[in-house]
Amino acid sequence: MKKFLIRLLAFVFCFFIIDKAFILVRDSSPQREVDRRLEFILQGKIRADIVVMGSSRGARSLIAQQIEDSTNQPSYNLAFPGSDVTFHEYVLRTLLETKGNKKPSTIVLVVDDSDELKTSKSLKFRFDRMYPLVKYKSVRDEMVKRKEKKPVVTELLVLHQLNKSNFKFTPRKFTKNDSIMPCGSMPISHQKKTFDKKYGTTQYVYKREGELIQKVNAFKEMVAMCERNDIDFIVAIPPNFRKVTAGFANRLQLLVGKSGTVWIYDEAKPEYSNPDYFFDNAHLQKTGSVVYTAEFASFLKNKD
Repeated sequence: MKKFLIRLLAFVFCFFIIDKAFILVRDSSPQREVDRRLEFILQGKIRADIVVMGSSRGARSLIAQQIEDSTNQPSYNLAFPGSDVTFHEYVLRTLLETKGNKKPSTIVLVVDDSDELKTSKSLKFRFDRMYPLVKYKSVRDEMVKRKEKKPVVTELLVLHQLNKSNFKFTPRKFTKNDSIMPCGSMPISHQKKTFDKKYGTTQYVYKREGELIQKVNAFKEMVAMCERNDIDFIVAIPPNFRKVTAGFANRLQLLVGKSGTVWIYDEAKPEYSNPDYFFDNAHLQKTGSVVYTAEFASFLKNKD
């Protein structure tokens, strides 16, 4: 029995020693990422007055540098393709709570018409953007909070903090669709080959059925955070290659209340029904993004 206990203790000791060696893997992971924006937040390096947030529609549609040039206010894009509103809330909360970041004067949330508050196969909480950053305790804490990791095990074992992406040792590269400008925006300069170029004339009507309470609560918390911090909160609905869903803006304005503004682009602009300005049915390409950003910047300058 004594020999067994000695061997067991020796095994546990060796296991923990080997486990700690994976700190090198964990701590080197951020250096291999091509999108460093989330890490910039964690490092307190964001110095923008106007911050754009959202999913791919936010990343593609609004060009932060163009907003900055037009308004003379430092602007930065923190929209992550494939992310949902629960991730946007996390990004905003981390931005405001991390020492060093400048508190923005304006948050622009670019929403997905009409999936913002509903189940979507393409929108999720982006844990894959967090795994490369598990060296940061706040990231590990958030993963535990969201039940992605076990609380005690996470702090005891480095291996438990990682997933297979941490073991990809080749540096990431920009893709054709996800090249990031210095301002954080990711406009697309080409058109999807399968884009059918048929403008959707059907008038869809927004219904609350299917809304997820966790998404509604995340949206409300973003509104509340901006109100508590005296930040102007703007919800922007970007163009799809179809009519805006009737009632969608009204639903968002009801949630925002008097604490913010819901802005819809001018649907009468011919560019928004011209396929040459779109990447696909749901995203502008850069020519369209320039038009949309110019309209939004004009709205900002004339807002007050």
